[in-house]
Amino acid sequence: MQPTDPTTPRDRPSIWPTLAFLVGFSILLIAITRYYLIPALEVYQNAAPRDQKVMSAHSALLLAILLLILASGLILTFRIGRFFFPRSSDKRSRTKYVDAWAEAGKRNSPAEKD
Repeated sequence: MQPTDPTTPRDRPSIWPTLAFLVGFSILLIAITRYYLIPALEVYQNAAPRDQKVMSAHSALLLAILLLILASGLILTFRIGRFFFPRSSDKRSRTKYVDAWAEAGKRNSPAEKD
């Protein structure tokens, strides 16, 4: 059995989930900006003060929801919980050190004379 190299692509975390999350979040952000925030900004300029407060509250709520999605998505994608709640590991075994010179002396005994 060959020892595995820890730098093989199989053992490293994949970058694809991160890219998928960032692309998905970018699409969501562009859609909300285009279909809600820009039209609301145009209406906001000509609205009554009471309506402006309502629109400000809606936009703040939408921003809070977007930031919550971003934060939770980043936490799930990068699995930062492993830094705060590490898994328990097996007991470590002590390495048995052998005297190299004594081993060499045992293996290199003088040859018998015929």
